[in-house]
Amino acid sequence: MKTTIQTQFFVYYLFLSVIPLLALSYYSYASIKTNAEQELVNTISFDVRQSQSSLDNLYTRFQKYTDIISNSTTFYNSVISIASDIQTGNMQQAIYTGAMNLDPQIKSLFATDDDIAAALVVIDGRPVYSYKDFISINNHFDQNPIIANTINTPNMHWFSSQSNPFGLFDGEYTVITKNVYDIMGYNPKESLCQFIILVRQQRITDILNSHLRLADSMVSVMDDSHTIIASNMDGTAASSARFRDITNRIPSGRSGQDTQYIGRYLVLQSFSNVSSWHIIQLSPSRLVTKASSSIILFTVVLIISLLLVMFLFSYFISKEIILPIKRLAHAMKKVGEKNIVISIAKHSRNEIGEIINGFNQMVRRIDNLFKLTIEIEGQKRKSEIDMLKYQINPHFLYNTINSIRFSAMNHQDEVTAGMLVTLSRLLRNTLSHSDLAIQLQQEIQNIDDYIQLQQLRYNNLLHVEYRIDDQTRFLYVPHMILQPIVENAILHGLSQKLNSGEYAGIVISSQLTDNFIHVISVYDNGIGIPNAMLERILEQDASTIVSDSLHIGLVNIHKRIRLQYGEPYGIELESAEGLYANVRIVLPVLKHIDDTVPISFEQLEKNYT
Repeated sequence: MKTTIQTQFFVYYLFLSVIPLLALSYYSYASIKTNAEQELVNTISFDVRQSQSSLDNLYTRFQKYTDIISNSTTFYNSVISIASDIQTGNMQQAIYTGAMNLDPQIKSLFATDDDIAAALVVIDGRPVYSYKDFISINNHFDQNPIIANTINTPNMHWFSSQSNPFGLFDGEYTVITKNVYDIMGYNPKESLCQFIILVRQQRITDILNSHLRLADSMVSVMDDSHTIIASNMDGTAASSARFRDITNRIPSGRSGQDTQYIGRYLVLQSFSNVSSWHIIQLSPSRLVTKASSSIILFTVVLIISLLLVMFLFSYFISKEIILPIKRLAHAMKKVGEKNIVISIAKHSRNEIGEIINGFNQMVRRIDNLFKLTIEIEGQKRKSEIDMLKYQINPHFLYNTINSIRFSAMNHQDEVTAGMLVTLSRLLRNTLSHSDLAIQLQQEIQNIDDYIQLQQLRYNNLLHVEYRIDDQTRFLYVPHMILQPIVENAILHGLSQKLNSGEYAGIVISSQLTDNFIHVISVYDNGIGIPNAMLERILEQDASTIVSDSLHIGLVNIHKRIRLQYGEPYGIELESAEGLYANVRIVLPVLKHIDDTVPISFEQLEKNYT
């Protein structure tokens, strides 16, 4: 039997160990792989933002140049003079003015900027000044698309990948144009000239490639209209079509994701903060996943090593657990034979030791439960015997009271006769009621009979007010739960005011709280409960209280509710010494006489001990 258990345990433990180990290994591999890929994506995103920042600096620098030229009084006056010379046909004077007035200013502006390949000032389609290259004023650019498309727009415009622009410059350039308006003349909306800057296309492409981490990536700078400002693509139709297909699937606007996978590409976007440009980089997803391929080998080796360790550990631990389990099985067999005094020695602090400790606690609690059950049964028999006695005694009382009432009526003492009727009804409802619970309206009737008897004693000086919620009238409450509290309120709380003729009032209220708590309150404006007594009054044992009926009544009711319904039900006390006392009876909502509230064994044990 030992070998069978040990073998089974070994197989089960090994099986249960391998599955979580494989799952954990796979999760670790996936997490490390994902983190590695995410780290690479974050790095690439950072590189794209760096490229965007470099382009923003370039854009801001050229914006600054055009703003300086546009707002220069010297430039403005020179352009006005050159335009006048052109209108009069004095071309030589126009060239001279451009050379003498424009050249020093533009050269000082571009002296330290190596990115600028050339610059032009164009008036009425004629190049009146050229920087770095001489261009004849006799050239006409009126029909040039760059001039024609920007002649009436105030913004700075970029035209990328312009081959041999204006037919005068060899190679590919990015052309930047800016209109200068007659802001000091009579027509501020009239364009005086166009200021044109040429930058070699390779310079912008170098900015894109300088931060490119994956060599096969395609990077383009685009504006809001999806016009390509710059790109590192080879210009073939296939690459352009592939790029357009991917970019058309990217959500438009700046609210789109900066990083996402579309098809077989990782798409990264970076939007400019100074222009309408944004960079889009397409990197093949295989290049991203390739970076984490070295993790696979490490994970496989780790899994094999852990499996070997778990195999050896499973064999060792199976031997260590068998003996305590056999002891536990033997003890459980003894308990099944009604031997509940048995206990197992605890030799270890591992989980088996905790199981043995739990088993010992369970045996002790079963023993306590047997003893508690015997005690409860004994109390139940005693209660049944007392009930039989109470059923005999009331008949004698009823007959005696009726005899006294007939005697009072014969002597025409109607007050005494009426009070005897009230007393008889109160005793009948109190002593002859065999149920543990009655409806609240019946309990209120009993209290009303009791108060009528007290009114006779105090000459109707007692003021009683009922505030009973209609939803609670037919709910069931423990029988005779209000009478001891109302009696305490009259005899202890209000006796001084009743004897002195002061206003003495009691308010009895009932309401529902949260639809599952029934709260009955008995409030009086008497002397209250001393503060020192208020906190510990309900914690006392009624059997130890001899002379203080106030304590006995409250403690008995509180214990009775706790025994019958458990926590959080019972009595809650609120009082201000010398001003008032308020006894709140917290009960479950019982709509039928057979309704019960389940009580745990721990609560039952606590209530009886």
